[in-house]
Amino acid sequence: MPKVKRPRIKSPERDEEENLPAVIREADDDVDYWWLQMRQKLATYAFGTIVCVAAMIALAAWMGGSLGAFGERLSSGVDVIAQKAGLSITKIEIVGLDPLVEERAREAADINVGDNMLAADPYKLRRRVEQLDAVAGVSVHRFWPDQVTIIAETREPLALWQEDGEWRVIDQSGRTFSRANPDDYLGLPQVVGPDAAGAAASLVTLIADFPELSSRMESAHRVSGRRWDLRFKGGVSAAMPEDERLREALAALNLLHVRNGVLDMPVTRIDARDPERFAIRPAPGGPDSGGA
Repeated sequence: MPKVKRPRIKSPERDEEENLPAVIREADDDVDYWWLQMRQKLATYAFGTIVCVAAMIALAAWMGGSLGAFGERLSSGVDVIAQKAGLSITKIEIVGLDPLVEERAREAADINVGDNMLAADPYKLRRRVEQLDAVAGVSVHRFWPDQVTIIAETREPLALWQEDGEWRVIDQSGRTFSRANPDDYLGLPQVVGPDAAGAAASLVTLIADFPELSSRMESAHRVSGRRWDLRFKGGVSAAMPEDERLREALAALNLLHVRNGVLDMPVTRIDARDPERFAIRPAPGGPDSGGA
């Protein structure tokens, strides 16, 4: 009896494997399924974005205006929604400024009661106020749901600073006033040198504690970014020590002047770099003062 060839029966597992696409079946490790899925999502998002933009343009045209007009109407709508939600500005507070400067700061901030709290960008507000020549150290804070507070510092003319033969008015931080005329501030202390502006506030603050010295000081020359040479009325100069010992030297020089009137003597220079022992150079033709 002839043999009947038995048909080959494939297992379900093999059928599934053989029916898989060759790219997936043969390259499991070479295909990044995550990237395929992400690429599909990106394509979907891109298509959605194009549809939204097209719809906005069509809506703007239907409204009889440009896309900019549509944006304005949309912004107005957002403001109304914010107002209904209790997110309108009800209080604008400015702290740290003189009344006149405060008024100018309010104008520069360009923000009003009733504006959308969500649109009150602290960074934009700060940049607007910082443009004023009379303010410094501006910070803006939003206190939800309805208050905006602007904190700033009034810039005060502190000294006249000379660099490369040109005089400028500087504030307590060493910043120059862009629109101040130096001729209007001739009564201010004068500091000279490339590094003098940044260090002027410390010197002016310290010497103000010694009125006998501050009232006589005409100028201060910055030396090597470390110390000062002070020039007093009558032509006397005083070499001061490095900044760390400046107060000590000023106190000693003030005491010497109160007791002996050294700044009124016929001397040209006082070396006060050693606060415990000064060296005094007499004026030509004057009596030899020696050391004190």
